[in-house]
Amino acid sequence: MQSCNTELAIKSRKLSFKEIPAPKNMNNGKTNREAKESNGMAAFSKAYLVLYNSVQTAGWSYILIKTVKYLLLNQAVEGLWNDCGTSVTIFQSLAALEVIHCIVGFVPSSALVTFMQVFSRVFMVWGIIWPIEKVQSCPTLPLTLIAWGITEVVRYSYYCCNLLGSPPKALTWCRYSLFLGLYPAGVSGELGNMLYSLSTIKKKQLYSISLPNSYNISFSYYYFCLCLMASYAPIFPQLFNHMLRQRKKILGSSAGKEVTKKVN
Repeated sequence: MQSCNTELAIKSRKLSFKEIPAPKNMNNGKTNREAKESNGMAAFSKAYLVLYNSVQTAGWSYILIKTVKYLLLNQAVEGLWNDCGTSVTIFQSLAALEVIHCIVGFVPSSALVTFMQVFSRVFMVWGIIWPIEKVQSCPTLPLTLIAWGITEVVRYSYYCCNLLGSPPKALTWCRYSLFLGLYPAGVSGELGNMLYSLSTIKKKQLYSISLPNSYNISFSYYYFCLCLMASYAPIFPQLFNHMLRQRKKILGSSAGKEVTKKVN
């Protein structure tokens, strides 16, 4: 009986709701307002990303040209960082914004993967090259800067063209093919720089905390760098395979077969 009464009550409520006409413009107004806000946010994020990628393209083009010009004219590494170090620091540090872009939803990439890609380079600038003068003249520094420069010019210009329309096929191919050589070259340069810095870090106890102290903690920057270097072994293959999957997705199955042959 109770269930019957409940059903009757529900039916009567449905009928009563049907009899009361709903305001016509309320939902439409809310939907239109939400749509306008969504479109406005999409337009803002697009304009911001176009500006960001354009600035980075220009910045890294300037760094790449300046690096190659300096090496050709001077035939030496000494003085290279003094010539372009400030620019490298500025534009490499700006890349940290890309993690925020992922978090707030401006781009549909993984924040974790982006963080891993950005962290090693930002750390390389602020934690290795800037504080240790010895690294500023080490033989692997030009390899690092040139690999970074070519990679970033291609990457940011591709993103910019993709936002504005359809990127040229040649640029798309470069974006998803040049990393096959540039990624290992960049990693080799970064590891070489860190290896070159270890003796100075150990000798000067750079950024290290030893006991006893009021906080009762100790930290060895030397061993931190060793652990970071060791982490390249498991992390690099994951990031490289991620790019291989992206290459296969963008360039097609033929690209995937070509890469598989090269790897095997």
